[in-house]
Amino acid sequence: MKRIVIFLLLAVSAAPLFAWGEKGHYLVAEGAVGALPNDMPPFFYQSFSELIYLAYEPDRVKGAGKSMDAVNEPDHFMNYEYADGLDLPRDRYQFIALMESSGRLRQYGITPSTTGFLPWRIAELSELLTTEFRLWRNARDPRDRELIEHNIIYVAGLLGHYAGDSSNPHHATSQFNGWELPNPNGYSNDCDVHARFEQQFVSHAMVLADVTPNVAPPMLRTDYFTTAIEMVRASNKLVEPLYALDRDGAFSLFGPVSPAGKSFAAARLAAGASLLRDLWWSAWRNSATARRR
Repeated sequence: MKRIVIFLLLAVSAAPLFAWGEKGHYLVAEGAVGALPNDMPPFFYQSFSELIYLAYEPDRVKGAGKSMDAVNEPDHFMNYEYADGLDLPRDRYQFIALMESSGRLRQYGITPSTTGFLPWRIAELSELLTTEFRLWRNARDPRDRELIEHNIIYVAGLLGHYAGDSSNPHHATSQFNGWELPNPNGYSNDCDVHARFEQQFVSHAMVLADVTPNVAPPMLRTDYFTTAIEMVRASNKLVEPLYALDRDGAFSLFGPVSPAGKSFAAARLAAGASLLRDLWWSAWRNSATARRR
């Protein structure tokens, strides 16, 4: 029996590093759908199961090929330390140019994609979702409306993944999988801390009932990019508290579930759910006045 348990733990540890893991992304999406205001279009409420399923899709397709992975991987994170202090443009390509012109690429010895594009991906999908809702509002042909509904659910589902990523401190820092030197506080550098928190602990200890009480009241968002940057910045500030909890055994799978670990995970999952709910609802509300440029 002991050998079986050890084998299972090793198998989990060897799994690829996917943000929040499958269960975590589902919890974020479920928390969002359960907290939506009641003024969304009926078809959106009828598509909850698909929205939840799609929350894991960007991780599900990892490994599709070199071209797809090149564009997919950097969309899941932002190593905020590399860009801290810069006036960040809303255009991801201008951001790449800024990282070069500011000397940050040379300073840190990184490539243009190393910093990651998570806030840009969130803003892009939110803008696209707003436009799809506007097209749905203006469609006259019932068949057109039905097809647009499929687009809306797909885009909203993908957005759920990246909103969830942004609430995870490991996806907002260069310290994403083991603390880099210097390390005076003795934080873990075993390269398992990422999976230990977002996959193993969340799968083992967290349920939807832990998340829903922590979801914030709805907030109308009109500036998607700034909203995404603020979430990444907030997650980045929690990197050291996350590592301190890990050092003290809060995410261990052995023994009773740590209340401190559970509280931290619940708060971050709920932050992702709150953001996702806000983006879905705001895209719908903002679509009433959005116009083509």
